[in-house]
Amino acid sequence: MKKTWQFILMIFITGGVLTLYSFVDYQAHIGGIEIKKASIEEFIIGDTTPVSARLVVLHKQEQPEMDSSSQRILLIGDSMLEQLRWRVRDYCVENGHDIKTVMWYSSQSMWFGKGDTLRYYINDYKPTYVILVLGANELFVSDIKKKRADYVKRIVKQMDTMPFIWVGPPNWKDDTGINNLILRYCGKSKYYPSYKITQNSGFARYGDGAHPKPQAAFRWMDSVAVWIMDESNFPIILNKPIKKYKGSTNTTILQPM
Repeated sequence: MKKTWQFILMIFITGGVLTLYSFVDYQAHIGGIEIKKASIEEFIIGDTTPVSARLVVLHKQEQPEMDSSSQRILLIGDSMLEQLRWRVRDYCVENGHDIKTVMWYSSQSMWFGKGDTLRYYINDYKPTYVILVLGANELFVSDIKKKRADYVKRIVKQMDTMPFIWVGPPNWKDDTGINNLILRYCGKSKYYPSYKITQNSGFARYGDGAHPKPQAAFRWMDSVAVWIMDESNFPIILNKPIKKYKGSTNTTILQPM
């Protein structure tokens, strides 16, 4: 019985020594051989690597390489492009990209999901990058997951072989789930959550309370551009324009169904 207690005491002493050793800033050696520390400190208090250092490592691992080449950008979506397209035009001129705009008034994910409009303009214009702005006409659809999920999936499937981002709707009120649907099927690196900057009193809109005025639309695109370069899965060069440029947005207008 006495030997049993001696053995237990020896285990406790050994464990205590190893625990203290794992915390001290000292590396022991015996006969020139380094004594490896146990991961007891990390087990007890967690990873002691500074958060900033861990974030830098994660950022380097996850952030795709910037594509510095000139792009053929297809800007397509609903009437929220009315003012937004001019700022996109400025970015294209500033950074050497080409632009094709397709503005489909009153359009919804249901329209794009049912038909081949998106695929038609991809095949016709042959863009290297697609920016889809869609969802504003579906902010308040009830039971939206059931009514729109299949269409959102079909839209993403039409673009999934090429670089694209889906710019979420510029909310003016809380929605019933369209933003969550887009996020679910695009993923956060292909979906820009516009509502985070547009659902506030400083985002100036026209009398209908929905469509952004030029200054607001320009600020909206400035935010999208930074996100594309810093956080999207397909970063391209979109340095802020030094001025407002002249010229066409190369726009095709589609009427409501």
